[in-house]
Amino acid sequence: MADIFEVLRRAETGDYIKEDDYNMKLYKTNKKLVKKYGLKFDKENVIVSDDQMASNLFDAALELCEEMGMLCVDTSRVIRFTREELLQALEKAPKDMLLGEGKDARHLRARRLKDGYKMCVCGGCPGTPLPEELFLPIMMSYAKEPLLDIIIPGSLVSIEGMDVKTGGPLEIRACRQEMLWMREALVRYGRPGTHIYAAGESSATELGTLAICNERYMRPTDSHMIPVLSELKTDNIRLSRVMTGLEYPSWTTSLMDPIIGGFAGGVEGAAVVGAAAIMLATAAYGVQMHCLHAIHNKYVSVSTREGMWMDSIIGRAFALRSPVAILADAWTTCGAGTEEVLYEAAALAIAQELSALNTDSLGSTNGVYPNCSGLENRLFAEVVDAVFHMGMTEEEGNAMIRKIYQKYEHTLDEPKLGQPFNEVYDVKTIEPTPAWQACYDKVKADLRDMGIQFRF
Repeated sequence: MADIFEVLRRAETGDYIKEDDYNMKLYKTNKKLVKKYGLKFDKENVIVSDDQMASNLFDAALELCEEMGMLCVDTSRVIRFTREELLQALEKAPKDMLLGEGKDARHLRARRLKDGYKMCVCGGCPGTPLPEELFLPIMMSYAKEPLLDIIIPGSLVSIEGMDVKTGGPLEIRACRQEMLWMREALVRYGRPGTHIYAAGESSATELGTLAICNERYMRPTDSHMIPVLSELKTDNIRLSRVMTGLEYPSWTTSLMDPIIGGFAGGVEGAAVVGAAAIMLATAAYGVQMHCLHAIHNKYVSVSTREGMWMDSIIGRAFALRSPVAILADAWTTCGAGTEEVLYEAAALAIAQELSALNTDSLGSTNGVYPNCSGLENRLFAEVVDAVFHMGMTEEEGNAMIRKIYQKYEHTLDEPKLGQPFNEVYDVKTIEPTPAWQACYDKVKADLRDMGIQFRF
């Protein structure tokens, strides 16, 4: 595993290539690899059960890493790693992390298939722009949900009535305020030691991470995020976050957003790129965990057939060949207050739990609007619990998802954005409105009739 100084040297001395040329090389190389390794999307079975194809994906990703490396866009140089360096980095990555403190600490594992452990469920609204006056109540709605193991903040878009601008001084204040309110939300519900995942959601630059490297804000038991730029790229901002992470003893997670229909190609190619990004982030960034976010170029949502299949084959590939802790985003097209967002949550919960993944929470309305709440995250966690304790098989999971998918497929082209938090929750009691609770009860009863055996 190369250290940060060696990574920085390679970012200055690696092969020179223009970004456009890199993109085209990636597209052509990936297309050949998909064909070479026989990768094939099956829209009727989004939970992958073919071990050989999953293993082939792992090999394709390794080959892509060797061929492409990671492009540093600020220097136009390729940071390369040998196959041995990549495999060694994956092997050295932690397999069982205790996140958080005291009674609120939870295990995040590099999962294997049918290893006897349920996923670590993250709650929150990552990347979602939240107004100042609703930030604390919204995060309290997640903090009060007992089945959520860890929590991720939304993003503050204003401070003292002023817009937070990228790279500006308010970005610093926004990240610090985000963490203070997150801590307050957890304390109010008796969960002060709960791990705050991907701290600093209110910042798009290294300023946010630097601003919260203090135990008053981000504790050593919390984590911050270092993205991999799409596709397979980095820059000085990302590498500055790596440097910060090395010198402040909190956990670090990567973020990769392979674009289905972009330079990676179709869903099979995006899966190869996603797996390769995990390998490169482990070696270049030295992170302990990974956030995987499949982006459909038309729908964005992960609850598409393509998004769930991509998550599944990547989860299975690493579970078989070299387990690392992967938290898959569960972004939905619809928003709070709609039945469809609950069905999306259920489908994602089944697909991710049966693919040896952990989850990085729900991003209702794909993180665009503050139409989110703890209730849809509760349903996700309850479905995960049911799937695990039922011992549901991949075949049963696929059959279930085919039924559930019919409940929300129509909204992919015509999204039901739902309602903002203050219209689906009482902001004083932090309880769902009667209408939103009734919607949840109806969908849960329907899922029970489909065969999901809820324990709660």
